[in-house]
Amino acid sequence: MKIIIAFLFCLSITLNAQTMINVDSRNTTSLNGKWNIIIDPYENGYYNYRYEPNANGYFKNTEQTNPSQLIEYNFDTDEMLYVPGDWNSQKEKLLFYEGTIWYKKSFNYNLNKGKRLFLYFGAINYDAKVYLNGEKLGEHVGGFTPFQFEITNQVKAKDNFVVVKVDNKRYLDAVPTVNTDWYNYGGITRKVILIETNESFISDYFIQLKKGELNKIDGWVKIDGTNKTQKIIVEYQKLV
Repeated sequence: MKIIIAFLFCLSITLNAQTMINVDSRNTTSLNGKWNIIIDPYENGYYNYRYEPNANGYFKNTEQTNPSQLIEYNFDTDEMLYVPGDWNSQKEKLLFYEGTIWYKKSFNYNLNKGKRLFLYFGAINYDAKVYLNGEKLGEHVGGFTPFQFEITNQVKAKDNFVVVKVDNKRYLDAVPTVNTDWYNYGGITRKVILIETNESFISDYFIQLKKGELNKIDGWVKIDGTNKTQKIIVEYQKLV
């Protein structure tokens, strides 16, 4: 027996505050595979000599066009790591490494008119700063939770590049702390995908039996986009 329940909602959410659910059921493109990396224990790619954030750090992915340019890095001629995966088990020299490693991935994408695009990370351990085409998208702290950034207005048809600063250093006031009972792996440890959605889409929902009732259900649906007043149809299979 199939029961159909219709809801009418008028909701407003901030997408950056919550990651969309059911990502594997959406229109996705994988960015998994080999990523270029730069090992940066002194964080020269992020701070200048005064230990201030550098506006022209490694996230700019600048290419040297003449020998007079003071550019001392090149993602494309450096090493590579597989994503998803920790760096500790992929390279023997990184087995006990704690610090910063920069990741870079290039991609092309033709975004359909009227659609939106999100860059989704399943998990990064531990502190992540994410950039697209040299511009910062945002930050995330926490090694086991997914996060995303909308890139609808930043993505180009060709020659996009994502750069992620990944730092797994431990601190006294953080998790894990300095003296911990599990190993602190580092890296982009879960999948990376591009998610294409409609202009308005369901970002989250929750349905359960209504409190104190056995034959009524209660719930909510969150819609992201300009058209937040829509008829939502929920179907579920009743078990006999």
